[in-house]
Amino acid sequence: MKKITTLQTPLASTTCFGLKPHFPKRLLCLHKAGKAVCIFANDDASEKVIKKLGGGGVEFLVLRSAGFNHVNLKAAKAAAINVARVPEYSPYAMAEHSVALMLAMNRKLIRANNRIRDGNFSLDGLTGFDMHGKTVGNIGLGKIGKIVASILHGFGCNIVVFDPFARQGT
Repeated sequence: MKKITTLQTPLASTTCFGLKPHFPKRLLCLHKAGKAVCIFANDDASEKVIKKLGGGGVEFLVLRSAGFNHVNLKAAKAAAINVARVPEYSPYAMAEHSVALMLAMNRKLIRANNRIRDGNFSLDGLTGFDMHGKTVGNIGLGKIGKIVASILHGFGCNIVVFDPFARQGT
């Protein structure tokens, strides 16, 4: 079993392959660090990056995301790199985050936070509205959509749902 390599310098300041500091450079610096590299949803896993990783002995590309559209799977297969992803995140966490974003937009939390930083505590233009009694359109009734509907129902919202794939009785 190959040992875990710990980098002693921050990747952003590492000089590697003469490239300017950006994510592909940092990722490419890891190509000889071990057999696996772990990336996130907005990281570059293009053909160029995959080839460099494969040439350095990387065998596994592990994604900290459910989606994998940022990974060139053909290049990974050609480089004999196995790609693994998170099959799904907690549907409750995703639904709660969706509702939190709705509330933040409704209550204008970003604008309020910016005003407070500027020392302006005026409520002018920051008044939202009660969610109770409002009709909310929910597109999709999968795992996350059902939980979002349940949370909004708890707020007293009327829920209208569209899902072309929903089965009768759901």
